[in-house]
This record gives sequence, structure tokens and C-alpha cells, in this order.
Amino acid sequence: MPTTITPEQIQANIDEIPRIRWSHIPTPLEEWTAFREKIGGPRILVKRDDATGLAYGGNKSRHFEFEMAHVKNQGFDTLININNFHSNQARVAAAGCVKAGIRYILVSQGEIERTLQGNLLLVKLMGGEIHRVSEAEDAMAYAEKLADKVRADGGNPYILNKDWFPEIMGTIGFVEAGLEIKAQLEALGVERVHAWGLTGRSLPGLRLLAKNLDLDWKASMIKYSPSDTDQLRETMVRRSKQGAELMKLPIHLDPDDVEIIDGFHGGAYAAPTDAAFEAIHLVAQTEAVILDPNYTGKSMSALIDRVRSGGFTKDDTVLFLHSGGLPQVFAFNEELTAWSRTIDD
Repeated sequence: MPTTITPEQIQANIDEIPRIRWSHIPTPLEEWTAFREKIGGPRILVKRDDATGLAYGGNKSRHFEFEMAHVKNQGFDTLININNFHSNQARVAAAGCVKAGIRYILVSQGEIERTLQGNLLLVKLMGGEIHRVSEAEDAMAYAEKLADKVRADGGNPYILNKDWFPEIMGTIGFVEAGLEIKAQLEALGVERVHAWGLTGRSLPGLRLLAKNLDLDWKASMIKYSPSDTDQLRETMVRRSKQGAELMKLPIHLDPDDVEIIDGFHGGAYAAPTDAAFEAIHLVAQTEAVILDPNYTGKSMSALIDRVRSGGFTKDDTVLFLHSGGLPQVFAFNEELTAWSRTIDD
């Protein structure tokens, strides 16, 4: 496929989109030789987006640079967000509100009796107002009531979960991250990679960049919940179309541009798995890098499974996206401790 746009044009188009800059970018691209020796298989390069810097970092730091400018420029003074009790996104949204000078209210779903720990604790430390609701409650209705209260008090609330822009902010951020990776791979003399991760916005953003520049990058996205795969493909394509239009890219994604891998989510969103716990321990004990139980641990468990089943050769190069999520380790401290004891025994 001939390229019709240059990297410089793509960066210039992204630079036209409002943002509030805070991320430590470009993030490192490092090679994990000790881990490769442990599991065998391909060359493994890791994009360290756990090192973006804002409130323990993560890929969503890039996302919210664009989101908070979007909110701020529309005159909102309060951001209301609905997400799971362990959510990385909820933490980075809180950090973004601190940077933008906006009030933050989180409707935290599930595990309402669980100790304030991990990401939820960080939200509290950053001044976020937390309302904990059960999975059975209507979180959107609850958020709407909170918005009504903010308006009654003279504020101008924005409910993150009702807007279109959060759907594509990650795609924008990771088209730009793809430009970073392209330069880093060229410095290493690497042209062909297989991108690997568990992100519904970031990894498709890398593939969108590759498709527009005709780069030899495959991509595999591991599902984090037992959602419908066809629907996930439709969502990915829709986001790529919206993002391509905003970034003035000539090409968007098709349904088969990203391999979607099932079977590693544990049967439910945020369900811990033994395979993820093994992956966390292997990486920690070979590279001194921490993965989380819900996202990077599960995506790494899928990669380990692919390597062990002979899905890669020693001549292949895998680009693993470390999307952050470190505070989730502490939210799942009891589960990780119990698993470690089974190994010690």
C-alpha cells in the first residue's frame, strides 16, 4: 500500500489538536533479554508507557492530555467519571483534573466494602470526590443526579462517559506514540514487529499509524473481558474512523487489521488469573519491572502462551506495550500474596 502522508504531516496534524502537555515523552523502548532467555522465543522490545510520569504514569496519561484540553476549552469546571473501583483511567482522570484546575467526582463501581487502596486511594490523595456504588446500582443515573447538584450549586459539569471524545483520545495519543516507536525502531535497525497489548484504544492507534505509513507492523489485542468480539471490532473501526478524520489521516482501520485474542480475561472484567500472576512474577524476577493483574499481566500471559505454543520464532520481534497500571498491584494485594504462597509451598 503506497503511503500518501508523511510522519511530519501526521505530527503537524496532531499538533493542531488542543492539549495540555504533562507526559514524560518519548518513553523508553527497551529490550528484555533476561526475560527472553527465561521463556525462549522471539526478541522482545517493550514500550515503557508505565514511565509517562503523571500519578504513576501509564498509557492514559497521553490520552488525557487531549481530553482535559477538550473539557477545559468547553468551559466545564467539574468532571464526573464512572469507572471500576480499581480503574487506572479513574486515577489518571483525577490527575488530569489537578493539572487542568477542574473539580473531579468519581462514581466508583463495585467492591464497595474493599479497603481504599491502589488507584482509588490515589484518587482520594489527589482531592477527588469518591462515591462508591454497587454493580447493581444505575451508575449513570447516580452521575446525572450529581451533575444536577453541581448545576444547582452554580457549576458546569461534564460527564465523561456521555461524550464522544473519550472514545478517540487514546487513538490520537497512540498514533503519536507510534511516531516515537517508529524512530526508536529505526535507531535499532528494526523494520518488522508484532505489536502486542491489552488496550482498546492505544494498540489500535499504533496499528492506525502503521497502516497510514505502510509500516510492517502486525498487532494483537488481548480481550480484558468476555465481550462480543465482533462488537469490539466494530468499535475499533469506528474509533479509527473518527480519529483518522480528526487527524486528517487518509486511511482508517478495517475489522481484520488487529488480531483479537480471547481466553485470557479470566471470565470477567478484573477477574484475576493464575496465568497473569505467573507473568507478573516472571517479569519482576527477570527484568525488575512490575506488571498489573488486570491488563499488562494478562496480555503478557497471552504472549507467554503464544511463545510456549511455538507461535513465534527466534527471528521474530515482539513489541510489547507496557501500558502501566502499577497501582492495581496494591488493589489485588491479597490475591497476589495468596498465589505467591502456593508457589513458595
